[in-house]
Formats: sequence, structure tokens, C-alpha cells
Amino acid sequence: MQPRSPARNAARRLPRDQRVAAILLTARAVLRERGSEQFLTAEVAERCGTSEATIYKYFPTKRDLLIQIAESWFDEFLAEDYPARASGSIRDRLYHAVWWSLSSIRREPALTRFVLMELRADPNYRSMRIYQQNREVVGRVMTVIEDGRDKGVLRADLSRKLVRDMIFGAIEHQTWAYLRGEGDFSVDESAEQITEVILRGISASAPSSGSLSDAVAMLEQVTASLKKQSAGES
Repeated sequence: MQPRSPARNAARRLPRDQRVAAILLTARAVLRERGSEQFLTAEVAERCGTSEATIYKYFPTKRDLLIQIAESWFDEFLAEDYPARASGSIRDRLYHAVWWSLSSIRREPALTRFVLMELRADPNYRSMRIYQQNREVVGRVMTVIEDGRDKGVLRADLSRKLVRDMIFGAIEHQTWAYLRGEGDFSVDESAEQITEVILRGISASAPSSGSLSDAVAMLEQVTASLKKQSAGES
């Protein structure tokens, strides 16, 4: 019988919480490199210096492990110093809120793809913890919109759901090619353009008649720029 490797012996000596944390950290690295489609618990076990049986002791299935990786990612994301505080203009706050969401996608494309393509399509998604975490992310962005409405800066006659879909639909559309591994995007430029398009549509102060055509032309220019960037990444 061959003796266990030092790595396996060290892994066996870790307290439960530390072992689970080590598995999650290693599994996240594997997911980042392989994507959920080629993610193997055997590789996680090998890198952890433990057995696959040990992985399944803490995570009953591969899917359970992937879900907990996603949940821990959301926990980290929500614990970050959120940039869109109550100070500053509504435009600056919305820009930072959109930038915050885009930056998380830029950092973790494999995790984002897993959440969007697999978890969100799950019939039980709304009962998952990650659904509530995602609602908190959306809520932080929409807080800026609600504050703008309260202050009379943004239109109050538009459906909150519609505005939410406009913002997050634009974010997903701008990042989809990147998530498929077929392109890239600039967080700064995308946040700027999405903010401009959204605010042009929901601003409470309509442009004066003399500047209406200029405002429409600018909106069309920004929209065309978004489409051009997206087409280049598709």
C-alpha cells in the first residue's frame, strides 16, 4: 500500500470549515479555466490533494458545488464597497451602478455564464439563495432610479420593471459575446454608453423645442455606437 502524499495528509488535517473553503477556492479556479461544461470534480480533488469522495462528502453533486461557488461569488460582490452612494448626481450614480455590474461580469465570465445559462433557466431558480442575491444586486442599481424619481430628475410614469429590463438587458447584450468567448468589451465605455442611452429615455426634463433635434440625433448616435460595438463582438 502506497503512503499518502504530503498534500493529501495536509488536506485531511484541515478543520471542516477550512477544508470546504479550500475546495471552493480551488473549484472556482477550475471553473474559471474550464467553464461549467468541462468542470470536473476529479480535477478539483487532485488540485486539493484529496479524493473525489471527500468532495462529495461536502457537496452532494457537482451542481451543488457549482451553485455554492456562485453563491460565494455573489457574497463577495455584495460585500464590496458599492460605488453608487447617495452623494453625487443621479447620472454619476447610475454610471457607477452600471459600471459595478459590468466589472463583475468582466472579472468572472465563466461564473456569469453558469448563472445566466444554467441557473436562471432552472425551474427552481426563484427558490434558490442566489436568486435573492441577484435581486439585491438589481435592487442596488434600481435604488438610484427610485431616488431620481423621488427628486423629479427621472420620469415616474414609466414602469419600474421596464426601466430595470432596459438597464440589465443592455448590460447582458453588451457582454454576451464576451461570455461566449467571442469578443471583449470595455467596462468604462460600455457603462458610459448604457448610462447615456438610459438617461436619454427616462429623464424627466424634456429637451426644449430648439434642442430637440440635437437630443434625438445624439441618442441615435449613442444607440448606433452600441449596436456597432455589439456587432463587432458577435
